[in-house]
Amino acid sequence: MRCLSKNWIWLTVVLFLAQAVSGCLSLQIEKAQEGVDILPPLAEFTPKKTSLDEILAYYGAPAEVVDMNGDFALHYRRALSRGASFSIGFPLKYTFLPNPSIKANGDLLRYDTAVFIFTADGVLKDMKYGKGTERSLWEDYWY
Repeated sequence: MRCLSKNWIWLTVVLFLAQAVSGCLSLQIEKAQEGVDILPPLAEFTPKKTSLDEILAYYGAPAEVVDMNGDFALHYRRALSRGASFSIGFPLKYTFLPNPSIKANGDLLRYDTAVFIFTADGVLKDMKYGKGTERSLWEDYWY
C-alpha cells in the first residue's frame, strides 16, 4: 500500500511553485510618524502657577491651538503608525473569479499627546499627558 501523504506533499510543493511562478505574492511593511516626540511634563508644571511662556519654552510650537470660549488650549501630538499587508494574487482572476486575491492587513496606531489648557491671561488651568495610547488624548478629554 502506498503512503498518500507523500502525494499531498508533492502536490502542495507543485501548487506553491506554480503560484510563485505565475502569480503574485507581496508583503508590504509601513512605518509612519506624524509630529515630533512629546516629552513628559516637568514636575514643576502645576496648574495656577505655570505660565504660557514656560510651556512654550519647554515644548516649542504646538500642533494645534484651540479657542475654548475665553480659555485656550495647546495641543501637542505625535501619531505613530505601523502596518503590514500581505497579499496573494492569482493570474487567471478575470477568467474564473471576480476578485480572487487573498489579502491580510494589520495596522497599529499609537498616540503621544500633551494638552495644556490656559486661562485668557496665560496661566495654566489644566493639563493631560498620554504616551502610546490607542486614542488621541484630545478626543478623550471631552468624553
